[in-house]
Amino acid sequence: MLLLAGVPLGAPAADLTFIGRAHDLDTGTLLYVEVHAVSDSGEPRESRVVSYRCANGATFARKTLDFSGAREAPAFSLVDARSGVSEGLERGARGPTVFERSRGTPGRSKALGDVAGMVADAGFDEFVRAHWEALDAGDALVVPFLVPSRLDTVRFRVRKAGETTIDGRPASVFRLSVASPLGWFLPDIDVSYRRQDQRLLRYRGVTNLRDGAGDMISAQIDFSDDDRTVGAVDLEALQAQPLARGCGS
Repeated sequence: MLLLAGVPLGAPAADLTFIGRAHDLDTGTLLYVEVHAVSDSGEPRESRVVSYRCANGATFARKTLDFSGAREAPAFSLVDARSGVSEGLERGARGPTVFERSRGTPGRSKALGDVAGMVADAGFDEFVRAHWEALDAGDALVVPFLVPSRLDTVRFRVRKAGETTIDGRPASVFRLSVASPLGWFLPDIDVSYRRQDQRLLRYRGVTNLRDGAGDMISAQIDFSDDDRTVGAVDLEALQAQPLARGCGS
């Protein structure tokens, strides 16, 4: 997905693993499972590895994240062996650089310079928690969100779309809509956060993964407390695992 579920502000640092289950918006069919391994959650040095797995258990994509540079715009790299696309945000001495590469084509990259208030990938969770009171009260905020496929940020409007109940707990639903008249269309994305601790429970909309034909996948991704465990994670071992180029049967 474009975002990543995180941990509530104020939670003690720990290693943890949690799972998101992505289902087709129309049929409810399980599309894939994303396994999030987090080291030093909530700390400035926090890092993560997300393994995207087919329904048969094969891992076809992986994302790594490093929050040491900026909590709302972490460095990240997504490699999708099934579609042949990789993308992400690198941080160096000269500042942030966004990149996108496709199998069989030259890679593209762009130095971003200083984009005030930029949000990237899992950093959206940090943005929501930092602005929770305003968003939950109904204020609409505009944020420059990094879109690697465009090698740039796109202005998104974030506003509260309503309230719901998920797993018996009240949740606030926030909607992301393209705010810039760029002639670029993206359907709205809805994200539901539990009001008690501002934890992401549900994501509904386009993801940053592609199907076998190279088309962007839209899904509903649910995160349950039953799929959340605290315990040491080995990020190096996860990064060393080979990726499958297809899900097979």
